[in-house]
Amino acid sequence: MPSKRSTRIAEPLLGGPEGIHLASAGAQFRRGQAYIFAGILGLMTFLALALQGPCLSSGYEQPSASARMCAGPLSMAFLGKVNPEEALGRSQGGMAGLSAIDARFVQLLKLVTDDVSVFMAFVLIINVIAFAALGVALLVLARQRAWLVAAFASPVILFTLGSTLDPVALALSVWAMVIFVGSSPVTQRPWLAGVLLGIAAFINPLALLVLLALSLTGPRPAGRLRPRDPRMMLAAATITSALILVIDSSAIDRIVHWMTDAVDGGSFASILVMARLGTAEVWAPVWIIGSAGVIAAVAISLYMVRRTGLDPAVAACLLIGGCLLLAPGMMPWDSLWILPFLALAVRRWWILITWALAETAFAIAIHLGDVAAIEPDKGLEPVFIALLTLLRLLTLIAVVICAGENLYRRRIRGRLVPVEPPRRVDDVEGKTSGQEHGSST
Repeated sequence: MPSKRSTRIAEPLLGGPEGIHLASAGAQFRRGQAYIFAGILGLMTFLALALQGPCLSSGYEQPSASARMCAGPLSMAFLGKVNPEEALGRSQGGMAGLSAIDARFVQLLKLVTDDVSVFMAFVLIINVIAFAALGVALLVLARQRAWLVAAFASPVILFTLGSTLDPVALALSVWAMVIFVGSSPVTQRPWLAGVLLGIAAFINPLALLVLLALSLTGPRPAGRLRPRDPRMMLAAATITSALILVIDSSAIDRIVHWMTDAVDGGSFASILVMARLGTAEVWAPVWIIGSAGVIAAVAISLYMVRRTGLDPAVAACLLIGGCLLLAPGMMPWDSLWILPFLALAVRRWWILITWALAETAFAIAIHLGDVAAIEPDKGLEPVFIALLTLLRLLTLIAVVICAGENLYRRRIRGRLVPVEPPRRVDDVEGKTSGQEHGSST
């Protein structure tokens, strides 16, 4: 009896290719699987809320908030604090470092309450709803759901629930993909997808890469997806962005400020700053230009190969992963953006596990680095933070490579695209005539 590897035997359970003896899952099985995944997402969200519990009772004071892994830009901006200057490789942060919608949200809640715990309670409620909406969108988007556990059980949820409003922007972006694709039972509405992406872009500009991915894949999608015209979506996103700029003119000033204070943890630029090889002001424009160059190169490559069909999730994973690879800052709420598209595009369990471990190690290290900047005798030394950051970036490179590997073979619904050799027309005609002749005799 020929021997098989354990991963080969368990391939159907791990979301691998379907064998000839494997029947398609019925509606009852899929419904039960969705309930299990929803329970896993609920458990991770509950653990994230438990992580925020001690800080809710203590008022998010530093350095205890960082030591307990529950500090974030929103809580610090509400308290009027910034990151310590001694924290090498970190941006200044504060209210000026927030996105346009994040800043308006903080200012609005300041009119309601002066208690940071009450403010963060609102943030946690909103982000819990956002993660629930994200989970529903993924279940609608993916028909083969086995690998979605990588997104539902991701430790990134633990460290981003109380940081920013990025879970809201990510949920809007994934729902925009669902609406644009028109995955059953959702009706296709490109204009609504554009509105959602236009709003999400003012929470985190990475939503623009999702817009770019849908624009590239719309005319020539992979698998059984129908072609979509992205012009209505682009027009709606442009109008929405223009309206937000008119309502909130500070968005342009925040973009200018971000250009000068872009170097943050998790990037190659932050490693150079921690090693005292230049300053953040010197490296910020260099890495911004490099990141923009990678986005342009990936977009051109996707455009050149889209005749064979593009998977929207794979395209988004490649664009976001390429952007974050050379971005001047890559904090946990930034890497949260690659999570759903990673689960849809990459089917290698060891990559998903390695990415989860790398994100966990970095999230803990960056918080302990902030503690060391406030109390030098505590926390983690910059050399260890730089090492964990480098390992995380190497894992991101592996993620991008695996996503690119699936560029031709994967559909958004998770099955393999059958690849057959081309057949000559005269062979087909000859075979048909031979069958007809045989039947007549």
